[in-house]
Amino acid sequence: MTATNSSKTKIDKREVLAQALLDGTPLTQLAERFVSAGYSEKAAAYEAERAMKDPLFNAGKRVSNRLQKSHWTMDNYRRLHRVDAGDGAEIPTVQTIDPDQFFRDYHHRNLPVKLTGLVDHWPAMQRWTLDYLADKIGDTVVELQGQRLAGDDYEMAKDRHKRHVKFSEFTGLLRQTESSNDFYITAYNDTVNKQALAPLWEDVGDISLLNASGGNDGFFWMGPKGTITPFHHDLTNNLLLQISGRKRVTMVAAYDTAHMRNHLHCFSEWTAPEEIRALGDAAPKLWQCDIGPGEAIFLPVGWWHHVEALDHTIGMSFTNFPVDNDFYTDYPSEVEF
Repeated sequence: MTATNSSKTKIDKREVLAQALLDGTPLTQLAERFVSAGYSEKAAAYEAERAMKDPLFNAGKRVSNRLQKSHWTMDNYRRLHRVDAGDGAEIPTVQTIDPDQFFRDYHHRNLPVKLTGLVDHWPAMQRWTLDYLADKIGDTVVELQGQRLAGDDYEMAKDRHKRHVKFSEFTGLLRQTESSNDFYITAYNDTVNKQALAPLWEDVGDISLLNASGGNDGFFWMGPKGTITPFHHDLTNNLLLQISGRKRVTMVAAYDTAHMRNHLHCFSEWTAPEEIRALGDAAPKLWQCDIGPGEAIFLPVGWWHHVEALDHTIGMSFTNFPVDNDFYTDYPSEVEF
């Protein structure tokens, strides 16, 4: 085998070692990585032997081994669940679920489920029309995510997109907008909107699956047809429900995380389900369902989800389950992928 010794063509040895660790390269193949990076066979053997005596490289190798073991474990879950779920991977629907069944069969098993019959008794289900909300909130200033089309990173840069407008201006814009992803009241705007929208909370009742419920326990969502929340995973278990309009929820299981191109915090580089489907057999399995008025979906912690509004929508989300839901305290938020 012939390789050049020119320093102009050789890749820095630290970069070679770092990439080898990221790729999970076996130690027996380390010298080959150096040869491929432009080192002579003699130099490659020397650098590989030297690396194996370096305590920093060996520590990195141990971390790499643990990561590979984690991927192996998750892939086993992936294979087993594919057999259990079949090719369709349909999210089950349960009408008026018993709380014991919900926690036993879905929450504690980290599985999604579409739920109906949870909020039929809410006054909001009949009252929350655009006219009603506009009359109830009037010119009160609310916070929303605006000018989202100015950049593809609108979800990661949520602070940059905060805007404050009169609610009457927001509803007026909704009336004249057929479809848009440019403006959206989301859970991230909750700090301001909890108080601004307080007159609405008397229309929100309890939910049998939650510790306590009412508007003060939930997060408000409202926007036009066409709003999109791109693929990400939450750091808690969530219950997402619709009061008006429909949303399409596309999910990928937590055990498929290694295949989700997680590049920053809890976000994926995949922008749409179609990109994942285009991978063919190599694609992580997509779970999908639509939720409409009075329907909810349980989003298990760690599950990736992409949400698209099929109509103008009003909804809420909740995290106040009567069991431990703190999965964010120990989350490695400073980790870059």
